[in-house]
Amino acid sequence: MTNASETFTMNNPARAFLRQNGYASLVSLGCGEELNRLDNHLRLLTALKLTYYVGIDCALTINPSSPHPFWDPEGITDLLTAYYQGKPQKFWTAVKVFPNTWVEELKGIHCAVVVCQRVYPDCHWEEIISSMQPQLVLQEDLHGCERQQLRRHGYVRTLSKIRHYGLQPFRPWPIFPWERNLILWQRPDVIEKEGQSAWGRVIWRFCG
Repeated sequence: MTNASETFTMNNPARAFLRQNGYASLVSLGCGEELNRLDNHLRLLTALKLTYYVGIDCALTINPSSPHPFWDPEGITDLLTAYYQGKPQKFWTAVKVFPNTWVEELKGIHCAVVVCQRVYPDCHWEEIISSMQPQLVLQEDLHGCERQQLRRHGYVRTLSKIRHYGLQPFRPWPIFPWERNLILWQRPDVIEKEGQSAWGRVIWRFCG
């Protein structure tokens, strides 16, 4: 008799897609029935020159045509216009959604970036996320939601990269206006490679 996890593995279009394209994909885990507030996600997607935006949720449907996909529509339109060489609408052809898919089904499938928004309390996806080996993990909308603790899986919280990628505060709590309501984690081997390349550039400039 086939158990549920075996069924997931054999009959999962999201796994099949990410096996082929995960290296060029930003994956939003638990994206909800409507894609919205994608601004920070697209800042990462364009900065890392990724191809696909992948939405995963256990809901029966995922609507990529939300009436309010961005909270800064003008700024994001400018960003996408530059990225898609004057055709910002091309982004929507890069959106791939996989409803009726559980996060647990993606264990061991590699991707470039993981995003977690509005994670329900007691949902712990740390092992699954770390098994996907993303370069970056962005968590947003943390008030009343479950924070994924990735430090014990080797990831490091980074503030400098939040500034580097221009990530904007996600619905900050007005009582603490400096709070960003987001966390960005980075895989440590990526940090090491960046550090080595930066040091190499310093040496090259000095010797040159």
